[in-house]
Amino acid sequence: MAQFLDIPVELLPIIFSFVLKPHYLTVLCLVNKTFNVFATPVLYGRVCVFPWHRDAKSKFVSLFCTLADYPRLAVHVRNLDIRVFPKGLHSSFSHLSLLDLCVRAIKNCVNLKSCTWTRDGSLHATVLESLSSDCPQLEELEINGNSVGYDPVVLTRFQKLQKISLIMPNRSVLDTLPAWMFAAGARLRSLTITCKASAHVTDAFLELLSSYLTDLEHLFIVGCSKVTHRGIGALVAGNRKGLLTLNLEGLSQSFDIGTFKNVCHHTQALRRLRSITLTVHVHTTIIEWTRNVKDLLETAPLEVFQLYSTDELGDFPIPDDFWKGIAATRGSRFKRFSVYRIQMTLAALQSICSRCPRLEQLLVVVDQRDLIAIAPFLAPAENLRTLHINTHGKARGSPMSPSIMMQTVLDIVSHCSLTLTHFGCDTTAWQASWQHVQRVVHLDENGEKYTLPTLVPRENPDIPEQFLVVRA
Repeated sequence: MAQFLDIPVELLPIIFSFVLKPHYLTVLCLVNKTFNVFATPVLYGRVCVFPWHRDAKSKFVSLFCTLADYPRLAVHVRNLDIRVFPKGLHSSFSHLSLLDLCVRAIKNCVNLKSCTWTRDGSLHATVLESLSSDCPQLEELEINGNSVGYDPVVLTRFQKLQKISLIMPNRSVLDTLPAWMFAAGARLRSLTITCKASAHVTDAFLELLSSYLTDLEHLFIVGCSKVTHRGIGALVAGNRKGLLTLNLEGLSQSFDIGTFKNVCHHTQALRRLRSITLTVHVHTTIIEWTRNVKDLLETAPLEVFQLYSTDELGDFPIPDDFWKGIAATRGSRFKRFSVYRIQMTLAALQSICSRCPRLEQLLVVVDQRDLIAIAPFLAPAENLRTLHINTHGKARGSPMSPSIMMQTVLDIVSHCSLTLTHFGCDTTAWQASWQHVQRVVHLDENGEKYTLPTLVPRENPDIPEQFLVVRA
């Protein structure tokens, strides 16, 4: 009989890649020398520290001490995700010594490809200089744009990046952005600017950037309330190959989707578009807006469609004909369909599930009264992997008891395709927002096997996409 040790060692990295919790990977590293050789690169391939981690600040220091003192481990780091910084951890650890520790650690991460450093005010010039000079393979950089600890000119040293994400950039960083985009040149493929009602990101600013972003493939503009169709139109019209992803969230209420549609049609700007995210404002004329959106997407080969509202739009603000029309004309390619703060009827939901045969991710809003009846309407989605249901805020009324909610949820999951692996409903504490779907094997009275779904906490340390940004 074959033993576990008979497995070819070449398969171990593939097997270990399915182990999500760092603690489990740590245990695998201690099994034997062979396991240690193959599990260590997986364990250190992606390292992250989030604010909600227990003793997050102490973990930050421990992590960087390890990377600084053990180059043989740091060499495995491909993705460094830092969202916390230990300001004032203890008096014996000065700010300067902490920065020195960061630099020594980063210098050892010679194979780093992606770095996220988002804690406001925590970035320092020495850290950025080390990232730019000591990490020759760095391709992705996501940073907080508050340049209190560095001169933004240092950003122009990053000339090999394919992906740049700026969170809450101040005026100094934005003033440097055109020079940075020029330095990045044709290598840059993705740009994200996330603001919070910034008055500095304007149409004129985006028009200035457009001449440097002609090879961009992915564009994300979030929370920039001074940006209208004019600035976005300049970016998409100046693009030479056509965008693959376009995320427009929380922009100006003056954004004219009809004018933007005309620009896109005239320039064929969306001819390659695979993913789009749009925001509808609460005071929008819905019928006209939905008609223009359908026309806008007429020729786009979409796979991802996401729609957000700036506020609750009221009962059934978007007509079923819109959802049904989108599903009928574009649904054959959809892999992800997501709406937030916009309620859908069960009839519209059924159209989405029955007319989108490739659908893998579905995030919707329904009336809580429909939650009990929703299960059969989800059944036609035969390839569904991720499902999240929010209930309409104004119609929630008295919350369900935990026992009734659990039974309702299990009924929903049992009606869904066997491909379903993740489920979420609102953000109540009992189900921790997202759950992993497991199917437990049972024996009936005749000895025949059957499975029943159950929910267990998800193991993946990544943040679900819908919780990454508070929508404008």
